Amino acid sequence: MQISARRLVTPALAVLAFSLPLTACGGSDEETPTKKAAPAVSGDQRGILGTVEALQTASRNDDGRGICADIFTAQLVRSIEKSAKRSCVKEVSDTLVSPDAAIAVGRDIKVTGLSATATISEQNDDVSKLFLLKQDGEWRIDRVVAQDAA
Repeated sequence: MQISARRLVTPALAVLAFSLPLTACGGSDEETPTKKAAPAVSGDQRGILGTVEALQTASRNDDGRGICADIFTAQLVRSIEKSAKRSCVKEVSDTLVSPDAAIAVGRDIKVTGLSATATISEQNDDVSKLFLLKQDGEWRIDRVVAQDAA
């Protein structure tokens, strides 16, 4: 079920904390037969994680203009403006920015060409799927769909 743009800019989503590690840490260099190394993170996956991190930084810095201009696609900006009946910057500044946000990015980032999906878990246990598009070499958030928390 697709959620509205209004759902994207809920205060819960404002709670952003980047949690998918980019590299493994600690422990021995030796692998035991019962342990498997975590799969490597691709360049596109790193780019997607960078987009989420940029959203977190902009949120913490009260930068609604940067979120609408640099992180969301034009289609998402229009959807937010239509749903909220005001500018994306105003809506995002009033509902998305937070100095102490917390959201987790799941390990199931899937990239197909210039589109991708990533599952996020919000602090309030809401789970959503982000749909992203690669535009001019950068990953941008295009829409968000609520998922059943299972």
